[in-house]
Amino acid sequence: MKTNLHTLSLKVGLIALCCFTTADVCAQTRKERKSKRVDSLQVDSLRLDSTPSSLIPLPERFGQGEFVLNMDSAITSLYLESVDKEIVLNGFRIQIYFGDLESARAVRAKCRKQLDHSRIYLESITPNYIVALGDYRDRWEAEIALKKLKRKYSDALIVPAEIKMPDLY
Repeated sequence: MKTNLHTLSLKVGLIALCCFTTADVCAQTRKERKSKRVDSLQVDSLRLDSTPSSLIPLPERFGQGEFVLNMDSAITSLYLESVDKEIVLNGFRIQIYFGDLESARAVRAKCRKQLDHSRIYLESITPNYIVALGDYRDRWEAEIALKKLKRKYSDALIVPAEIKMPDLY
């Protein structure tokens, strides 16, 4: 009999606890719906008088300053080595001639006069020489340039090459 009484009182207590919890949650949600939400930043913000008279003036400086940079000698030597190295990329050039040295020189001189191209190369592939021009980073750039050159040099073709880093503007 005592165990039935204990279990009954325990069941009634749990049901009452659930009812009170549910009522409390419903009351909180009703309060939130009815009350206006206030932005905590507006309530807690601090307002300052920002008129020029309230600010402390900073001293004005004119002229040039001095900047001293101290580095380890190992870093300095690495930097100097990298400056001296010429940056080389895998890219493409347009080959316009393949043959002997005298003819290659003549083609290069003629190309300089006709095209006014700054990057014209005479390279040796023993026992022959090639005349190539341009430093193109990708094949698409080389294809566009090749279309223009095909009018004057019908045997021109695109060849892979190690190119110098193009000027970046």
